[in-house]
Amino acid sequence: MKPTILIVDDDPVSQQVLCDLVTLCGYETVLADSGEQAWELLCLNPTIKVAFIDWIMPGMDGPTLCAKIKAQAQDRYVYIIMISAKSKKEDLIKGLEAGADDFLTKPVHEGELLGRLRAGERILTYELRIKQEIQRADDLLLNILPPTVAHRLKSGEAFIADHFQSASILFIDIVGFTKWCHSSAPRAVMEQLSSLFSLYDDEIRQHGAEKIESVGDAYLIASGIPIPRADHASALAHVALGIQDRLARLNQNRIKPWQVRYGIATGPVVAGIIGGSRLSYDVFGDTVNRANRLECAAPTDEILIDANTRDMLGEEWDCEAFGDMDLKGVGLQRVWRLVGGAGK
Repeated sequence: MKPTILIVDDDPVSQQVLCDLVTLCGYETVLADSGEQAWELLCLNPTIKVAFIDWIMPGMDGPTLCAKIKAQAQDRYVYIIMISAKSKKEDLIKGLEAGADDFLTKPVHEGELLGRLRAGERILTYELRIKQEIQRADDLLLNILPPTVAHRLKSGEAFIADHFQSASILFIDIVGFTKWCHSSAPRAVMEQLSSLFSLYDDEIRQHGAEKIESVGDAYLIASGIPIPRADHASALAHVALGIQDRLARLNQNRIKPWQVRYGIATGPVVAGIIGGSRLSYDVFGDTVNRANRLECAAPTDEILIDANTRDMLGEEWDCEAFGDMDLKGVGLQRVWRLVGGAGK
């Protein structure tokens, strides 16, 4: 699609000559008699991508308009061709410093005008491709990092590591996954696992939690990270119960039901970016280890939580004492089973 061309010239004859030349080549044009009018038209018409601007005009002259466009037209790149009878090097330098991309000397030659216009179109095409690639890169970055962390990284923060005094961690793991994986076709494994993880992600989004990573069939979710929140324990409890409920309904129609274990722990957590060429946002500390051990110790389709999580949830949540457990690498822990949400 050809760009719309803005022609700015206070001389109606010169303006019409330029308009006729570019219109014959299939371009849409917008005409302005002054720098002030040109700026108003540019702000109102997002399709304007090329501007022919006369140097000498009453009021806002060409270089001033050019500088204003480059400084303030943030929604797009406008390719500017300055038109002038000036030909001295110092004038050329002044125009380039104002932001002009190219020049035409009066009287304008038709062939030269069209050649420079097409060169400008190529530049705009390259600019669009670069913008699209940047957007793809940003989207990819947001797929692997939380938005606030990605923003910090793009802003130049070289080393990202934060301590959170209180956050909650949820581990989810599929019972018998390795055996099932070995006995199933790779495509079937990936399709079913992708469907299951999409269900997890839906609950994570609904309750404002953060997926940290998945390793095989294991899923690690956090709340209160990277943005602290007072209700991080209840947010993860909602996530776990939501997944548990949806899987129970889904299993009614499955030949081989999903069997899943859950573990939630609450406490201090360190989080940050690790890796060089392949970045990842990860969490560390005793709280993470405790959640992992709770998940490993949980009966099938049960949610085990530690004492810190139980305390933060409060009495309105339906929890059953599960006794004291000696968790590997953690020690003796008072453990609870999460049964239902607040008010149930």
